This record gives sequence, C-alpha cells and structure tokens, in this order.
Amino acid sequence: MSNELLKDTNGKPSSKRICGIILIAIGVGYLLTVGIMSIIKVIADPQTSLAIGQTFIGLGSALIGIGVIEKLGNSNNG
Repeated sequence: MSNELLKDTNGKPSSKRICGIILIAIGVGYLLTVGIMSIIKVIADPQTSLAIGQTFIGLGSALIGIGVIEKLGNSNNG
C-alpha cells in the first residue's frame, strides 16, 4: 500500500483514512468468519451478524470518502 494514500494534503498521516482501512479490514474479516460459521451451522441467525459486518465496511468506506473529499476540496483552494 502506498504511503501517499494514507497522507493528507499536509503530508501527515490521515487518521480518517487509516481508521477507514482498519474498519473495512475488520468488516471483511468479520463477514468471512460469519460466512464460514453459518455454513457449518454454528450461527442460527446469520442475518444480524451479516448486518454488523456490512456496517463496519460502510463506516470504513465513509471515513475514506470523507478524507478524499477533503483532499479534493483543499487542492481546489490553493
């Protein structure tokens, strides 16, 4: 992964992007775990668990999107 992806316009690490990537990784891992557990019938109601994993992915994507929009806004100002 490129270091430029994680930096904001000032060259500092963007906490929103870092947290977003972490949340997406947690969500994907959670969905994989739920998928495997539902296949072997450990989870009786996988719908609730799937919604939790999708929430992690949605939150992570939103944080990354906010960081990208801020970067575009800052590049247009100067």
